[in-house]
Amino acid sequence: MPTNRQQSKPINARRFAALLAGFDLANPSEEEAMSKARALRRMAAECNLRIVDLLEAPDVRKAVDEQMQPRRQQSPELAEAVRESDALRAEVTARTRDMRKLAEMLTRARRDSARNGSRWYSIAPARHSFGAQSWIFEAIAVLVALGLILIGAVR
Repeated sequence: MPTNRQQSKPINARRFAALLAGFDLANPSEEEAMSKARALRRMAAECNLRIVDLLEAPDVRKAVDEQMQPRRQQSPELAEAVRESDALRAEVTARTRDMRKLAEMLTRARRDSARNGSRWYSIAPARHSFGAQSWIFEAIAVLVALGLILIGAVR
């Protein structure tokens, strides 16, 4: 697990990539590969990170890609996510364009009404109202009050 402490020293990405390449299965020497794995582990410990976390650091990832030239495979899930992302991006772009048009139309309408001397009517915030139900609440409150008065009078 990575710790919450800051890295004690920056990682040497090129050295990390070279050690990883030497640890890879392409190295026929077991002893040399294990020595490089220990060096990788020590580098990660000095930075207070795990090796897997270092592999995701942008500078390390770039150095590893340059050193080892990996062949990454695209998964169907990733391809689907990319297609969905592109579709959503296109939709957001269209919606943004529509909103800009509406904002421009509103600005023009306000400007035109100001020029013509007509009053620009804005929608005032509505007051909270129970509408037809408010009289029901009042009637219930009156009935409850009368009931309490009658109960008090009977005793």
